[in-house]
Amino acid sequence: MITVFIEYKLEHEKRAQGLLLLADMAARMEGMGAKQYRSLEGVDQPGLFVEAFDVDTMEQYEQIKSVRLADRDFCNCVAGAGKLHVWAFRAAEL
Repeated sequence: MITVFIEYKLEHEKRAQGLLLLADMAARMEGMGAKQYRSLEGVDQPGLFVEAFDVDTMEQYEQIKSVRLADRDFCNCVAGAGKLHVWAFRAAEL
């Protein structure tokens, strides 16, 4: 199991558009194999969002990452040069 985090800050003036696009994100991600999708907004930093979900394979992760980074409509709502930050984690072997 691989846990994926996508982090970004919505531009204040494009927040409504970003939230509208985010509204159907769970269905889109689940259609690509994501499980337990959730979207969280920072309490201390309004406008900062983290999406988290699990995938079974690195191939699913790479596909989702590729699709999200190519989503111009959503990325145009995100502030900053780096836009979306996408990370994959698996359980540490201790």
